[in-house]
Amino acid sequence: MKKIRLFFTAVMVMLCSGVVFAQNITITGVVTDEDTGAPVSFASVIVKGTTNGVSADIDGNYSISAPSDAVLQFSFMGYETIEIPVNGQAIINVSLAADAEILEDAIVVGYGTAKKISSVVGSASSVSGSKLADRPAANAADALQGMVAGMQVLSSTGEPMSTVSMRIRGVNSINSSNTPLFILDGTPVSSEVFLSLSANDIESTVVLKDASSTAIYGSRAANGVVYITTKKGVRSEKATVQLRAQYGISSVAQSKLKMLNTNQWFSYLQQVMPDQYAQPAMQGHLERANMYGINTNWQDYFFNDAAPTWSVDLNVSGATDRTDYFISASVFDQEGTLRYSDMSRYSLRSNINVKANDWLKLGANMQLTYQMARTNGTSFQGGGGYSLTNPMGAALSTVPWISPYKLVEEADGSWHWGEELDQYPENNQWSTYYLNSIQPSTNNYARLNGNTYLELTPLKGLVLRAVQAVEAYDYRYSYRVYPEGPFETGGNANEQFTRYYQFTLSNTIEYKFSVAQDHHFNLLVGQESIMRSSEGFAVGVSGITDVRQNNLSDGVAPFSAPSWAKTDAVYNSFFGRVSYDYADKYYLDATVRGDGSSLFGQSGKWGIFYSVGAMWNISRENFMAGAGWIDDFRLKASWGTTGNSGLPSDYLSIGTVGSGSSYNGEVSWGIGNVNNPNLTWEIVRSFNIGLSARLFDFWNVSVEFYDKYTTNMLMEIPYSYTTGHSAGWGNIGEMQNTGVDIDLSFDIFRNKDWYINLSTNFNYNHNEITKLFATRDSYDLPDYLQSYRVGHAYGEFWMPLSAGIDPRDGYQMWYDLDGNKTKVFSEAYSNYTGKNRYAPVAGGIQFYLQWKNLGFSMDWAYVVGKYMVNNDRFFFDNPSQMLPSYNVSTNVYKMWTPKNPNGTLPRFEATRYFDTLLLEDASFIRLKNVQITYTFPEKLIQKSGFIQGFRIYLTGRNLLTFTKYSGWDPEVDSNISAQNYPNSRQIVAGVEFTF
Repeated sequence: MKKIRLFFTAVMVMLCSGVVFAQNITITGVVTDEDTGAPVSFASVIVKGTTNGVSADIDGNYSISAPSDAVLQFSFMGYETIEIPVNGQAIINVSLAADAEILEDAIVVGYGTAKKISSVVGSASSVSGSKLADRPAANAADALQGMVAGMQVLSSTGEPMSTVSMRIRGVNSINSSNTPLFILDGTPVSSEVFLSLSANDIESTVVLKDASSTAIYGSRAANGVVYITTKKGVRSEKATVQLRAQYGISSVAQSKLKMLNTNQWFSYLQQVMPDQYAQPAMQGHLERANMYGINTNWQDYFFNDAAPTWSVDLNVSGATDRTDYFISASVFDQEGTLRYSDMSRYSLRSNINVKANDWLKLGANMQLTYQMARTNGTSFQGGGGYSLTNPMGAALSTVPWISPYKLVEEADGSWHWGEELDQYPENNQWSTYYLNSIQPSTNNYARLNGNTYLELTPLKGLVLRAVQAVEAYDYRYSYRVYPEGPFETGGNANEQFTRYYQFTLSNTIEYKFSVAQDHHFNLLVGQESIMRSSEGFAVGVSGITDVRQNNLSDGVAPFSAPSWAKTDAVYNSFFGRVSYDYADKYYLDATVRGDGSSLFGQSGKWGIFYSVGAMWNISRENFMAGAGWIDDFRLKASWGTTGNSGLPSDYLSIGTVGSGSSYNGEVSWGIGNVNNPNLTWEIVRSFNIGLSARLFDFWNVSVEFYDKYTTNMLMEIPYSYTTGHSAGWGNIGEMQNTGVDIDLSFDIFRNKDWYINLSTNFNYNHNEITKLFATRDSYDLPDYLQSYRVGHAYGEFWMPLSAGIDPRDGYQMWYDLDGNKTKVFSEAYSNYTGKNRYAPVAGGIQFYLQWKNLGFSMDWAYVVGKYMVNNDRFFFDNPSQMLPSYNVSTNVYKMWTPKNPNGTLPRFEATRYFDTLLLEDASFIRLKNVQITYTFPEKLIQKSGFIQGFRIYLTGRNLLTFTKYSGWDPEVDSNISAQNYPNSRQIVAGVEFTF
């Protein structure tokens, strides 16, 4: 008994001692910026190893109760986290140092001040500018492919001046725009501005995907928001100069298509068209080809396997106590893989911010861009589709037994190939490149965009901000046909001019304050006005007789009727937002915005959009204190509405008139479009719920489920032809997108010398039309191989279903509407295929390895479930239509013959149609980028006395593509692929100096 008493006495003494050691004290202090000494408002102060924490007030003051032997962690976005032992101190003042890597995690959402991405209630994904800058893409948008869950980025063509298509969480509208809203440094801009940016000027790109993060932009935010922040000066003792230069070569990303060579062509012609083969002229071509060994691979001739591309970026940045600045200049030049196509872009950018005093700040951010490009000839006279005057068509269509070079025979009987021919003697075919050379065309853009702002802080936490922004460009397309050409119209000149302006004025009042230290509020109200205007003019003349005549007045007759157009539109908006968080545990956001637009009718000009969102930081709860393996764990949900005003014309709500054909010497006038005074905003209701976590200090995971429902869909309504019009615009139809976004990131290994990370993102989206106009549940568009039908996805192919080839006679069969096989083709047999042009699954995989100063990275992008009609096969798998004038593909060996009864293509005589025989799986996984980089040690380079940093790298783009698609490129964003300019494969070397 005595021993038991002694044991409990000892335990009590130990516990009491523990209480003495763990006795809490109150610690106070101020958190400031290490460089400026300014307070770091709302900095986080946490007792390490616990969920006990507070936030500093607006002046950086904090007070926390903690054990006298505890360790405090101080952190805030854009700063390094530091740990300080308490050691019984009652006052601990802390200075936080800026951290460039953490700054990348700070984003701006909706007019207000920056937030850490982890504290954003809505759905947002951030991509740092450094990840985009190393990619040898012609534009920053293309470099985003595969980087953000829920966003599909597809390059429709590989032409140097081509654009990209971007969709966030599916297709929201049938006829209206599905392009996201682009915000550059807080101001709405067109997608072309984003495409014209040098990636080296971008600090970060944030993709906003749900209503909580986009509703503040209400107007035009239904398709998501892409928020771009450009670089500005960083604090340093002196100016920093950075020079980046890249040079590389490009080739076609996919393997070239397999066409018949000379021996195969003649052998196959003899098999299927023996009479044509026996013609004396054809035998002469065969003899000449054999004599001179003519076997031209026209794809090799038309496509350059080493097309040069290069860029130079130079910037100067720095800051003083009152001013920061970033000034840059860039040049980008790319020669297309297809001859006679290239693009050059020159840019100047400046971002200057001045803090005049403690309550006044102002700045200007401006960019000037000039871009010029040559097209590849597909739109030239006689150059459309599969014409031999179209380089894309000629690369496949031209027979292999013709040489593009002149045969030069010497007196001694020897011979060699000379200069390129203008016309081929074998069949009098004009050289495609000769026709291109006498039809020069250029596209020229001069673009100015930027903003100026004035910011007042009359009271602590109160910020008044006014922003003026402008976007303007002049576009000129010039096309000439020299009189020496073979065209009946002789020489002609064509000019197109377009001028566009957009002015934006926004005013906001933001007030941040705290109550009882842990309750943080952010109130924002604002107003925004946007005015845009565009006008264009086009004219063409013919009858020019001298190549030196370049003026439109030199023509003697109109080549195309003169045309002129002008449009204007105005938006006016009012908005507000309330944000609240308690002790970094509970977050609430509420937003409302009213938008008025001149695009809509009197009764529908205004739309009200709103959202509410909440987030719970579970990892800060006391009951999570024992879960040391959970570093961060958050749940979030949001609901709200956004609007879409993406109409193809500014005047669809009012009736317009236009000129028509002449009658009795007078110009006729008629109604251009039918007015609809009730036309109003398309609305997307969005619900989002998700979780994010960091586990075991190496695994980041984010999962979000969403439901987007489109109502008042802007769509063309078919009219009875008795009205004199085929269709008019209205608010009809409804559509739903549901899906999931998943982001995973693993720090596989990290220590002083090594860092290995694997990240992946995944999106699944289900699209369904839920309502159409009137009482109709379907609307057929046979010319587009589609039918809109309730219960089916938008973009699902609707076409006759092939039932294969009859092995008995080689004729194709189809399924009728009852499922029976028939050999009689009819578009009336069109049916739903279950296959869609829009991929339901998309994502990316990123791998990064760093060993000391050596780095290696890979980025893959994939889409699954994307289908496309391969229009090229309609021609080149169709020898009865192409022979003997053109070439055909090696697929003709799959054609049915009596000796090949199991052939997968119809017999030679069979007529070909557009059906599912041409529908192919265009899913793909592509190695978008792979890079090796080496950063020279500071000790080595600083011996120069002026070089502060030096890095070299080698980058490959689109090096590998895995797909079942047999055409040029599976990435084409279309339901039909027809002679599309393929994407390019690039290998680029680069250097980067910092002075």
